[in-house]
Amino acid sequence: MNPFKIEVDQDALNEIIQWHINEVLDEDLSGITWTLDEFRKKCCGNKSRAWVALYIFSRFNDEITGPDGWLIRANARGQQNIIFAKPAKEWMEENRQRIDWRAKLPR
Repeated sequence: MNPFKIEVDQDALNEIIQWHINEVLDEDLSGITWTLDEFRKKCCGNKSRAWVALYIFSRFNDEITGPDGWLIRANARGQQNIIFAKPAKEWMEENRQRIDWRAKLPR
């Protein structure tokens, strides 16, 4: 039996693997909604609810709410925000540099 050697272009292999990972992640989040707690833990480094409300929801309200947004705000006490996971994750990735991650809550 003759052993043989196969050479693989590492960059091409990495590109194929990354494409498949992205596909799986996109499929996994399609149609999924998060609570505020899930969103802040998965996309905001576990910042507090108040911090996320002030520095993300309020600051970027016009971009993230409305027909093309990913956040449906709670209308009344006792209701929860609805966050569409896939577009929220994509928006956070694209806009993370616009968020002041070191900001402190006012006292």
